[in-house]
This record gives sequence, C-alpha cells and structure tokens, in this order.
Amino acid sequence: MPNKQRTNVRKSAVVDTRTRRTTTALAHALIQLIQESGRFEDITVRQILQRAGVGRTTFYSHFRSKEDVLHSTYEGIFGAHKEQLKQDTSGKPRLFPVSEFLEHLAGARPVMVAFRKAGLADDMRSQFIGYAADIIECRIRDLNLSTTVQPRLAARMLAAALIESIDWWFDHESISAAEIDTAFHLLARTVIANRSMSGRVE
Repeated sequence: MPNKQRTNVRKSAVVDTRTRRTTTALAHALIQLIQESGRFEDITVRQILQRAGVGRTTFYSHFRSKEDVLHSTYEGIFGAHKEQLKQDTSGKPRLFPVSEFLEHLAGARPVMVAFRKAGLADDMRSQFIGYAADIIECRIRDLNLSTTVQPRLAARMLAAALIESIDWWFDHESISAAEIDTAFHLLARTVIANRSMSGRVE
C-alpha cells in the first residue's frame, strides 16, 4: 500500500459560497462518472466539466487535475468530522469520531463499492490514513495527552490501525459501529503515556 501523505488540493485557503458550490458540483459529477464507467483512468476532465456544467477556466482556478477533484471529496468528509470533534459536547474526548464515520460510509456503500471497482482502493486508503492521522494528532495535542512515542508517529500508527479495521468492517459488518469506536479508543490508550489521562479517552 502506498505510504503517501494526504493531499492538499485547493490553491486557496479561502473557500466562499460560490467556490463551494463549484467544487461540490465537480465532486458529484466525478462520483457519478466513477459509478457509471467503473474505471477512474478512463474519465477525462472534459467529461467532468460537461457533467458539472463548469467551465475549464473555472476548473483550473480550483484544481490541477481530476485527482485533485477526487481528493477534495476526501478532504471535505474529514474536514467535517474534524469540526464535529471540536464541537463535541458529549464530555467524551475521543481522538476520532469512529462511529459517525462508519455510519457515513455505510450510507455511501454504493459509492465506496464503485470506488473500489474503479481501482481507487489503495489511493483511497492512503488518503484516509493521512487525514485520520492529522485529526488524531491534533486531538492528542488539543487534549494535552502524552504519548509513549512521538505524537505524529502515534497518530499515524493509530490511523493505520483504524482504517484497516474500518476496511474489514466494511466487508463484514459483523459488529456495530459503536463497538469499533470503543475498540479503537481502547487501543489508543496503549499509546497514551499519562495515566491520569488514559481513562478520559473514550
């Protein structure tokens, strides 16, 4: 499996309403084409533009390639989950919203299956690990947790274990999303060095 970091796809940090509509239209168009064609490599930028009703100049003002459009969908999903954790008032300082993420994937099962058939499984897994590691590392720092290894490494290891578990769950679904969430945070405790904090990570 490639060991690539997550990809930053947008050229500007400022995303206004018009830009969001455009990027969303492009992402939806690409997802539809993937589901229809079954081969990501055969999809062209022209096809994406025609389906989304977006001009070439507008496209290249936001993205460099169809790969950027693909990665923007991942960026949007994980960005939403990152914000969700920041606003969580449940009193449970989790490192990652596992159950919510699993519910999202379950609701998008046809899309996920199409992505796999289109040969995107390895890239998708690599990108997911990168984004999950970023969220976990930020949470470790925000919660002032001490880890038994360097925080970035701890986050990467936990993210890889999480995504592998989610990949397995997607094919089997023999246990609930809540159980996967609990199991992940039990695993996370093994890299939390500060004993006074270990009971807080749920």
